[in-house]
Amino acid sequence: MLRLLLPALSLFMAVSQSSTYASSQQSDIHRLDPLLQRVEVSLEAHQALVEQLHVDQETLLALGSAAGDDLQPIFVATSNNYRHSVEAAVSVSNAIAGMNQTAITLFEEWRDEIGYLTDVRLKADNETRFAASWQRYEDLTQSLQQSEAMIDPVLAELRKFLIYFKYALDEPSIASRKTELSDTDNNIEALIKALTASAIKSKAFLAQTQ
Repeated sequence: MLRLLLPALSLFMAVSQSSTYASSQQSDIHRLDPLLQRVEVSLEAHQALVEQLHVDQETLLALGSAAGDDLQPIFVATSNNYRHSVEAAVSVSNAIAGMNQTAITLFEEWRDEIGYLTDVRLKADNETRFAASWQRYEDLTQSLQQSEAMIDPVLAELRKFLIYFKYALDEPSIASRKTELSDTDNNIEALIKALTASAIKSKAFLAQTQ
């Protein structure tokens, strides 16, 4: 009788271990759900800032070629767009900060829980997936930090022009700043590319982690 029960018991244990293994994998996927939500918020903030910077480019180009009665309304539009860009930039920084805070909490919790695993297979698998997930997150944050560091210098350039033209809004003054306006446009374009690259990294992280 015992000989008949042993194969069935072995099969039951194998199925049970397989089920536990699968459940652990599913649990590790869902444990990062709050982080994925934060990454999505950050992604949306980056995309919104990119859109706003394109508008900044348009009004800056228009200001550089404006004349006569067009000067004042275009300057006002440029000022308004600058304020919108500042707001969008703050949203980006806040989203990144919230994402990092959530990531630290979740990854520390995951690492601590790995220490409680006694099943060798489950522990090794968790450690492997923890390391891979953490590396992907580090790659993402590096890209986000690089693009974020470019934001303030570009906004400072825009602010410089707004202050200058506020007290010297005439064609000769604008003509004297043509080269600087062109340089700022190039810097905005570089920032847009960096933010877009960060957005692509965010999408990749979401796809690989889900």
